[in-house]
Parts: sequence; structure tokens; C-alpha cells
Amino acid sequence: MRSRPVHNAMPTPPAETSGLRRVRIMAAFAALAVAGCTSFSGGADQPAVNPNIAPANYKAAIMAFLQNDPYALVGLREAALSPPALMPFGTESRYAACLRAQGPDWKKEKMIIFYAGEINQFVDATGDACAKAAYQPFPEIVAVLNQLAGKKK
Repeated sequence: MRSRPVHNAMPTPPAETSGLRRVRIMAAFAALAVAGCTSFSGGADQPAVNPNIAPANYKAAIMAFLQNDPYALVGLREAALSPPALMPFGTESRYAACLRAQGPDWKKEKMIIFYAGEINQFVDATGDACAKAAYQPFPEIVAVLNQLAGKKK
């Protein structure tokens, strides 16, 4: 009697199509990319940023900010600025300064909001946001913006 050979080997899977193989390879790369982003982001290892760091040299920061985009303040004739103070914004507080600007036929009141000591927003002051601001003359910005106006001609 003849014995039959015993096959302990796993059956060979059917050949994959090249399209299916590409899909599997791309899925594997995508999984590796996502895993790499989460493992190297270091979100938990980085110290939290204190949003309420008092802005150092805020006048120079405001002048540099406005030189990049003067926000229709070109033609400014008079300006006054309040020193940054903690102001409530919803449930949190942030350092903010108020800028009162006057041109030949316009007046504006702006609020400069700081986050971690840096300018974060430059917006119109609304309501009583700047009602208690301790304004001080800010002639430096008048000179800077008028100099910009002269260069654009």
C-alpha cells in the first residue's frame, strides 16, 4: 500500500493584483505616517505656554507690527496708547493695550491683544473695552506711519 505524502505547508494565497498590492502598501505607509506623527509630536513633554506673560517693550512691538500692515492708519495726526493691562475676555484674562488714533477726518480706537507676550490680535475696540484705559501720547507711531505714507508715493 502506498502512503500519501503529508502536506504540512500552508496553502499558497492567490496572487494579488497589482492594484490591490498598491492599496495595501499605501495603507501601510499611511499607518506609519500617523504613528510617526503621534509619537514624535511631544505634546505632553512640552511645557505649557503661559498666555499671560506681560509684553516686554510693547511700544516697539506695536510699531513693528503696524509697519508691516498699517491698518488704514496712514495719515495719522495724533495717537495715544495705554500700557498693557490684564483685561477679561470671556472666562479668561489677557494683556491688552488700547490705541486711540486720529486722522484728518477720522477717529479710531483699536485694541491690541497679547498672548504669551506677543501681539495676537489688532482689532476695533468695542463697547467699553477701552473706557478706563490710561492713554499716554504716542508720537513715535505718528512719525513711523507718516514716514510709510511718504515712501508709498
